[in-house]
Amino acid sequence: MMASLHNNMATEVRLPQWSMGMEEGQVVTWHKQVGDVVAVDEPLVEIEAEKTTDDVLAPAAGTILEILVSEGATVPVLTALALIGEPDEAVASPTPDRPPVQITPVARRTAKEVGVDLAAVTGTGPGGRITEYDVLSRATDTPQDAVGERTPSPTTVPLTGMRGIIAARMHDSIQSMAQLTLTRQIDATELIAYQQALKAEGSGVSVTDLLLKAVAAGLARHPALNATLEDEVITQHDGIDLGVAVALDDGLIVPVVRDAAAKSLADLSGEVRDLAERARTKSATPSEISGSTFTVTNLGAYGIDAFTPIINPPEVAILGVGQAVEVPVRDGDDVAWRQMITFSLTIDHRAVDGAPGAQFLQTLAEIIADPAALND
Repeated sequence: MMASLHNNMATEVRLPQWSMGMEEGQVVTWHKQVGDVVAVDEPLVEIEAEKTTDDVLAPAAGTILEILVSEGATVPVLTALALIGEPDEAVASPTPDRPPVQITPVARRTAKEVGVDLAAVTGTGPGGRITEYDVLSRATDTPQDAVGERTPSPTTVPLTGMRGIIAARMHDSIQSMAQLTLTRQIDATELIAYQQALKAEGSGVSVTDLLLKAVAAGLARHPALNATLEDEVITQHDGIDLGVAVALDDGLIVPVVRDAAAKSLADLSGEVRDLAERARTKSATPSEISGSTFTVTNLGAYGIDAFTPIINPPEVAILGVGQAVEVPVRDGDDVAWRQMITFSLTIDHRAVDGAPGAQFLQTLAEIIADPAALND
């Protein structure tokens, strides 16, 4: 994205907004330096945003006249990152909409409570970040060195970057939706046995792959759950773009399997593995981690039986998967041990009622009971 300066002397390279939820980005690496000659669409700078990284491309040919944001800085979308023009052109650096100073959420709240202007506060945190201590020090009208030595405190982690994005979205999800969670134990004995048979044949298909295929098949029969709610409009999507939650060291990312119901089991399995690896190495593109119509999150590998998943806006439902547990089940006059998995379906009650959600879980149970059909 670009815009010309008022003197038409140079072209601004601005931070694009790659998705509707993107609010800021961090400059990771500059591929070019001041004085370098660049061509149109040549990669200029690597940006980390929305749990992924991607390059900002040159909007015009010319010479890098000035770099406005240094590596490691986090700035809002549409911030001017650099100027491109002719070597002898005068440079009029744009004034950013707001300074790229990082402020902790606690510091913002405290500043509002005590009436401190954050523009007048000098940050003492990492990278000049403004902390609660800085705000309170300013509020006392006492020089920083007169506040006294700071006592040791626990390690703090700023709620910024990926963690901040997750926090904002989950808070918005809970605050803006009427969320209801339905749970059901489903007999997955046959599905697990089928996966073991495929494994013996050399297939790399996992239990999770089979469950994702089953979910996609179930959504095809219950389109009310394969939907999004935005601007008071419910949209039921033709394609089932399945989000698959992947845990990272510093948060959670949701790569998307496009048109999952139309894919063969083998193709779906391969795509899930590829997307998960790209997500973990932060090489997934923005389009690969956005635009899902339904999300599946699996905590079974961590020994979790059941949980309450939070919907990923603007979707209207999310399915949580627990671990498989052996449970004794009456079989005539005998008792049989069966592998049971608890599924937790959270729905946005504004868009979906409890009965359709329960019906989806019923359909899912029927599909899981006949896993061989998933490989047709």
